Amino acid sequence: MRIVKNGDVHVSAPIGMPREKVIAFIEEHKDWIEQARKKTYERQKQRAEFYNKLPLTTRAQADEALKRLKALVEPMMEKHAKEMGVKPSIVYYKPTISRWGQSISEILLRLMTYLLFFLE
Repeated sequence: MRIVKNGDVHVSAPIGMPREKVIAFIEEHKDWIEQARKKTYERQKQRAEFYNKLPLTTRAQADEALKRLKALVEPMMEKHAKEMGVKPSIVYYKPTISRWGQSISEILLRLMTYLLFFLE
């Protein structure tokens, strides 16, 4: 049994298990379900609050965030690239929420726009 991001309860049971047993199992674990749903809701709420701190809804907002982020990241990247003996030739900044950064190859680096929160 698991609680998914939207708060729904998903229950997996072996093939052939009587429906009544599955329902009884769910009933026995109502307290756990309620607590897990509350935790899931709170995590989703915190996540939304975090990502809503940096408005990226207009082109001007996105451009300003990108300008601020580049000013912070580029000097660090130059320093560490020398230390590591690499030089990425293409750097992308995207407002992704699942990855902070990604190195596709020695020449391509993709960074999350929301890193701005941690660098300022």
